[in-house]
Amino acid sequence: MKMPKFALNKAAVLSFFLSHGEKIIAAIIGLAACGLVWGGIGTIRDLRPSSKQEPQAIVASAAAASEHIDAVKNPPAEERASDKTLAEVVTQWREPKVVSEPPHALFSRPLFGELARRSSPDILPIEDLRAVSGAAVLAVKAPPGGRVAPQVRAPDLDDGNAPRQKPRGNRRGPGQQAQQPDQPEQPEQDQALQPDQQLGPQGKVVPYVLVTGLIPLKKQQQEYHSRFDNASFKNATIDAPNWSSYRIERAEIQPGAAEKWSPIDVKQAVIRYGAEWVGFQSEPALATITIPTTQENRDLAVSPIPFSSPMPQLADGSWGLNAMHPWFVDYLQRDAEEKKSQALADQVKAETSTNIFGAANEESVGGGIGKPGFGVPVMPVDEDSGMAPGMAGSVMLGPEYRLFRFIDLDVKPGRTYRYRVKVVCWNPNLNVPSRHLVEASLATKPILESPESKATAPVVVSDGARLLVQPVGKQVLKKIKPGMFAVQILGEKPNTGSLALRVLIMEPGGLANVDSQQKKTAELRSLGDSITTNRVLLDVRGAREDRTETRGGKATPPPEPLEMIFLRPDGIIDVVSSPDSQLDFERYRATLPTDQANAAAGDRAGQQRPGGESPF
Repeated sequence: MKMPKFALNKAAVLSFFLSHGEKIIAAIIGLAACGLVWGGIGTIRDLRPSSKQEPQAIVASAAAASEHIDAVKNPPAEERASDKTLAEVVTQWREPKVVSEPPHALFSRPLFGELARRSSPDILPIEDLRAVSGAAVLAVKAPPGGRVAPQVRAPDLDDGNAPRQKPRGNRRGPGQQAQQPDQPEQPEQDQALQPDQQLGPQGKVVPYVLVTGLIPLKKQQQEYHSRFDNASFKNATIDAPNWSSYRIERAEIQPGAAEKWSPIDVKQAVIRYGAEWVGFQSEPALATITIPTTQENRDLAVSPIPFSSPMPQLADGSWGLNAMHPWFVDYLQRDAEEKKSQALADQVKAETSTNIFGAANEESVGGGIGKPGFGVPVMPVDEDSGMAPGMAGSVMLGPEYRLFRFIDLDVKPGRTYRYRVKVVCWNPNLNVPSRHLVEASLATKPILESPESKATAPVVVSDGARLLVQPVGKQVLKKIKPGMFAVQILGEKPNTGSLALRVLIMEPGGLANVDSQQKKTAELRSLGDSITTNRVLLDVRGAREDRTETRGGKATPPPEPLEMIFLRPDGIIDVVSSPDSQLDFERYRATLPTDQANAAAGDRAGQQRPGGESPF
């Protein structure tokens, strides 16, 4: 028999699969079925539950466990721990042993705080910015080659009974002495003037708006300390607030229009003030409430006026506390009271610290480096800071706030303004190496600016006229018709640069205007120079009669104060009372139209009452 021949060509392989393909597929299906059958048999053999896993066995075990729990509530005696061991375990939790700190510093902790990189401090804005308006009589310079007219100056607030000042530099003949023995010697610049020019400064009534605020010096220093105390680079000279300049803006309020802020040209203000002002008002207390000179390094090209602007000299008095922020008025009063009480305490201590021989005790003798009895002075030291009192680092101690002040004379009466201020400080990180900074860009900024302060409340510029009310005497009251009231108006006296009082007899509903044409009638309604206030008298309340006499040896009880309500042209209500008017009335009493008043009262023409008193 011959062996079959196998050929591995395409036709032979195709013929093989055509002849035996169905057999091959049936064999594969049979093998898979055998595998599934064998797996089922293995599952029946291996996963059959044991006797303990049968339901009857599980139910029996659960019943036995439940019976054991119900029958035995306490653990067996052999399994309970002894009470002594449990008490010791609980005691260490009830009375823990606290280990005290070792007396010596441990070297496992760092000796110094972790150093940090320098960051940019926040510049704080000015707080509680306020604006007040008024009209003042400024002492201004005379025009070149002009002659200053003599001024009638009213007594100062400090001395209401002071006599009227005489003009300086009276004319003298060639044989008279240059100075009177009882007069102080005049400065050289006064001696160089001509005799007709030595009549004192010229006055000018100027409306103004005074802007004051609080510079948070203490808070700003704390901000710098929080930034630089733990810095890797320190410099006491630059690590303190250093104010550079400020920018003050003004907005004129107009009905129905949005606010438009514009910066005030401080340079032009300096030129104007230098050309008009005679000098500055003396303020001894100003040095303690301003920024220290070491921390106010102003950029004169931007802010030629200090943060606390000097006030111009007045021709008829002084600014006093009216030029201060109300916060500093309270501070200066508290400081004066504390110094007074401290002086009294020191005086009592000095009186009680001497022995019977008049010598000082050992407590009052200086110690320090030397021994008691050698007179070595002791430098007082503050217990909290360890420094001399009045010093805190490189800054003098004082109030936590410092005064910001600016007087704006470029305003018009009757208009309404608001103000806001932004302060600028020198950058303490300028030119500092970048390895000490959080960002390298911090070393390139020369200045740091604060946010805008809160704008002031709208303030209306005064027209210079003030209404005063004072009760009149019984004899004068008889000459005034019922329903009519006497009002004093303080305003500018024409062509003199000073303030003077007028007298107006008016009724509710009338205008408080003094017109010279009314003086020609038989019944005088007004006395003094003409002035227009356009204020309407709305109502009057209080006693019109000045009852200062006593009856039956007993003092008359004080009457109700005289008050008047006026309506201004801008719609604002003014309440004028006699107590508020007393100071200005006494100050300008000498300016009352006494000659006309005496003539109207039936006195002889030209006769003045003592002290310049008017019948009104």
